[in-house]
Amino acid sequence: MTTPRIKIYVSCHKNFHVPNNKYIFPIQVGTALSYEKLKGMLYDNSGDNISDKNKSYCELTAQYWAWKNDDADYYGFFHYRRYFSFNKTKFETNPFGEVVETYNDDATMEKYNIDEKTIAEVVPKYDLIIPTTGGFEDGSSIYQQYKQAPQHIISDLDFVLDVIKRDYPQMYKYAVSYLKSKKGYFCNMFIMKKELFNQYNEWLFDILKKHEENVDISHYGIQQYRVHGYLAERLCGVYISYLLHTQKLKVLKLQRVFFQKPEGIDNILPAFKQNNVAVVFSANDFYVPYLSALLQSVKQNSNLQHNYDILVLTNDISKDNQALLSKQLAADNFSLRFVDVGRLMRSYRNLPLRGHFRIETYFRILLPEMLPQYDKILYLDSDMIVCDDVAKLYNEDVEGYLLAACLDADSAGLYNGYEPNKKYYIDNVLKLKEPYKYFQAGTILFNLKEFRKTYTVDQMMKFASSYQWELLDQDVLNYLAQGKAKFVDMAWNVMMDWRGKRIRDIISLAPRDLAAQYMQARKAPKVIHYAGPDKPWDFPISDFAWEFWQYARQTPYYEYMVYRNRDHALHHLVGKKTSFAQKLYKIPMVRWFVNKMYPKNSQRREKLKARLKI
Repeated sequence: MTTPRIKIYVSCHKNFHVPNNKYIFPIQVGTALSYEKLKGMLYDNSGDNISDKNKSYCELTAQYWAWKNDDADYYGFFHYRRYFSFNKTKFETNPFGEVVETYNDDATMEKYNIDEKTIAEVVPKYDLIIPTTGGFEDGSSIYQQYKQAPQHIISDLDFVLDVIKRDYPQMYKYAVSYLKSKKGYFCNMFIMKKELFNQYNEWLFDILKKHEENVDISHYGIQQYRVHGYLAERLCGVYISYLLHTQKLKVLKLQRVFFQKPEGIDNILPAFKQNNVAVVFSANDFYVPYLSALLQSVKQNSNLQHNYDILVLTNDISKDNQALLSKQLAADNFSLRFVDVGRLMRSYRNLPLRGHFRIETYFRILLPEMLPQYDKILYLDSDMIVCDDVAKLYNEDVEGYLLAACLDADSAGLYNGYEPNKKYYIDNVLKLKEPYKYFQAGTILFNLKEFRKTYTVDQMMKFASSYQWELLDQDVLNYLAQGKAKFVDMAWNVMMDWRGKRIRDIISLAPRDLAAQYMQARKAPKVIHYAGPDKPWDFPISDFAWEFWQYARQTPYYEYMVYRNRDHALHHLVGKKTSFAQKLYKIPMVRWFVNKMYPKNSQRREKLKARLKI
């Protein structure tokens, strides 16, 4: 027995991740209004179509196109951020009736049985597959919600109700009953047998056409203008309710899965055709102010002869922060793009972390496969400040090497006795053949082309997760790049003198030539690295802090950094519960500041008093 022709269309308006599944077809909606056709999709502007009405009809332009131009035994409709779950398990949902997932990647598809085998087995057993019902957080009925929501105009819904009453009277009572209910079938999602699909579209588009011809929407706002899509969502529920009450159909209800981040990772191309200097950073949303200072330093030390292609790898940087950073860096020879690597990192869940390190430290290992169109790229940690043109380092010849980096005098001092177990670890666990050629990974010029020839990302990540490495991916890269690392001027990665101990107690134990290189590099650093748990934004009197703050003052986040520093300083002081803190409060200026920030009789004031005993 041959499998019926099943076509499930996924409405898209830009490139989103769509699984490789022969029953699932991405279709670009509003193609007639778009500047470009998205690759690998169907288009809603061929044949008999309403593509140019997408701004009011929304995803219905895809549904209309499929009805008029395509042929199948079963027609289904998903959205780029909503699919049906074919898993029999009932998952926890939000009040709207949706299971919430972050990504629509292969792991998610597997979890919800959205695969060819399951679709081929399940769909032909039913006449109609619909979503399980959901409601609104405030408990409103479907009609009430439409009436009170600012993006809707209730007279539109009243109009289509009148059309149903006049032209389809047998359906009117079901329409009224459905709209009075607090649970509904939302999002224009379904899978229908061909006969039902044709009947539904005849009914739906007849009603919407009558609304379009009789109601002037030219004065509607941007959201209100989506009226035909909004109405169709309610009419879809009305039609389903009518079928359930009047016809004997084989019906299956499936949960809807909502994807918070449906975007795939695009095939990222170099931003400029000539003199492209590609630089990568990793950061999370909390770290954005400090990344902002670093980007400011890159920009101020740049050269108009070069074009700077900046990529920020992230899990969570907000759209607002992305926009603010983009505005800050705006220039003809600068491009700033953000790459959400959370989807890729989901495959690597058991990576070890320790101390102040965060998961972002592993992002650089993804670079060879994440950026297949790049031959090399400069990676800089985000706790840095640049004091010279990064194009100078980017243009370093790394042919035949996996990477270029700076030798690490700090690790050499640890190895030579400051940290008792370091020598054993380097020699017997990490098994480096030349321990004094250990490099610091904050600044790395990656030869991505050579990496792709030598290791896969899976191989590197498997090694990274195979042991609780002391310095995480830095140790991993040092092991993997043995004998294929080029060493550049240590001035490109000058680590701060952490708490006055790094030079006096640690680097002083390193071999004389390494210690001398470090001290020479400090005289004219090209990149300052605030390595360690103490950062200049927390301790403005720390080593090289002035260099950080001179750039920080020129960013849109300066006041925010000062605000954070104040909270950090007070927390640090209060946390000690020392008599010094009590004496400090007696100073008039300090007392004025505390009274200003912690008003008398406030909850914050009481907590402070309890800690300081003042």
